[in-house]
Amino acid sequence: MMLVILIYEHITKKDSVSEDGLTTIPHKGIENCVRSATNQTTAEIGALLLLIGCTICLGGTIERSGVVELFPAEFTSVWAAMGLLVCVLIIMGMIMEPFGAVILVSQTIAPIAYNAGIDPIHFWMLTLVAFELGYLSPPVALNHLLARQVVGEEEALKAVLTEGSFYQRYEKILLPLITMGTVLLIVAFTPLFYQMMS
Repeated sequence: MMLVILIYEHITKKDSVSEDGLTTIPHKGIENCVRSATNQTTAEIGALLLLIGCTICLGGTIERSGVVELFPAEFTSVWAAMGLLVCVLIIMGMIMEPFGAVILVSQTIAPIAYNAGIDPIHFWMLTLVAFELGYLSPPVALNHLLARQVVGEEEALKAVLTEGSFYQRYEKILLPLITMGTVLLIVAFTPLFYQMMS
């Protein structure tokens, strides 16, 4: 698809307008555009593949190391099980890439949740929201890194504030955390409340 777009731009627009809007920049040609796009994406795709491989290895190491055996086999309360699962899933989202995390969760944590009396659909919805909160949280903040990659370094630096309250300076990090944290609490505990009432 990207090649089609590059060819279309090559055919329709020979020149492009500069950022100041006053001068025109000649089109570099289809070969230079393809080479430039390929060079830019090669490192990013390689980094993503390396992250996927490392996360799957980390998941296998955690699974075989006996860390999962530290979890109680049975919970006396579904509320306690849910609280522990929420914490574990957020931490996994903070440090693991989605593919490896899903493999680890489906093999190790999901059976524990099912045995605790948590509905599978409820558990996987909880997993999605908890992972998303983890992807917004330090130390990695994967979604912030991806957003920065999309908007560009220059635009990201323009958004940095040095004045105002703590919340105003870090709103781009705190607002998503507050929103997703609230949604996570609703998704995790509201169905249990309704299950208890019925």
